[in-house]
Amino acid sequence: MSQTIAIAGAGGIGTHIVDAIVKQGKHKLIVLSHGSNQMLADRGIDVRTVDYSSVASLSEVLKGVDVVMSFVSSKAGDDCQPNLLEAAIANGVKRFIPSEWAGDVERYGDQGPALYDFKRTMRKKLAEQDKVEYTLISNGLFMDYLLPKGAKKYLKDVRIPVNIEERKARIPVHGEASVTMTYADDIGTAVIKLVEDTRPWPLYTYIHGATTTWDQLVKLGEEVTGDKFEVEYVSMEKLQEDVVAAKATGDPMRIFFASVDIYYAGDILSLPQHSDPTLFQDIDYKQPKELLSEWYAGSLNKALVDIVSDLIYDVLSILI
Repeated sequence: MSQTIAIAGAGGIGTHIVDAIVKQGKHKLIVLSHGSNQMLADRGIDVRTVDYSSVASLSEVLKGVDVVMSFVSSKAGDDCQPNLLEAAIANGVKRFIPSEWAGDVERYGDQGPALYDFKRTMRKKLAEQDKVEYTLISNGLFMDYLLPKGAKKYLKDVRIPVNIEERKARIPVHGEASVTMTYADDIGTAVIKLVEDTRPWPLYTYIHGATTTWDQLVKLGEEVTGDKFEVEYVSMEKLQEDVVAAKATGDPMRIFFASVDIYYAGDILSLPQHSDPTLFQDIDYKQPKELLSEWYAGSLNKALVDIVSDLIYDVLSILI
């Protein structure tokens, strides 16, 4: 059955979801945007400018919408998502997916970096109402972060403990912490399946691409590239010192990434399989080795070709 889906905040992972919906071609799509979002408009997508501070503005565009998916991020005190929820309820929206798209919400709950305060606020708002069905999506780290700088389709470049491009790793405490990584395009495929499933949504939805460890990623990177990685293990004491130093600067992003390094040392980013194993069973999730081979094996092959070419040139030079 065709549904009308409204996406709020179509940047980064939101644009991957837009791609998945457009590619499938079954559902009507509306994108809510602060501005014009010309890139999406040029693709023929229905982009509607909204004022997230105004429930009335949001209500106008949510008429007839079945599902709202949020990808907005807010600063402390912003009411973007609460206003979006209020407008959704006022218009009889059936289902709502708030902006999570990260680690295991069930485990970190009210903990986590201060930059996630807007998520905690939204979870409480959703729990306090019974008009719209919702689920909290956890997909772990975006596997796309393993790609070289500038190679990601829509996501920003983000530092994680293992840097395949630079053949380096700065690993918190030890390399045995488990981490679930999911390729962004696969998340889009999974979200469509979730939206089309008519059964009641669980509180937590796990989109589980692959689970690995930092040490395994280093080993895999060395195997694919043929290069030895420079690996540093950072103590918990040093990580905590980094958080203190970051807080002293007052820079919220520096504080966020220093705090996240501590989470990288544990298993909060390790996700269980979804409660209903049949929902996503048909998805052929991209695996880390497959992704790394696509992007980094070529550089090794090119290096070998260059070496062979130089040898042939030297031999021919001698013969001539």
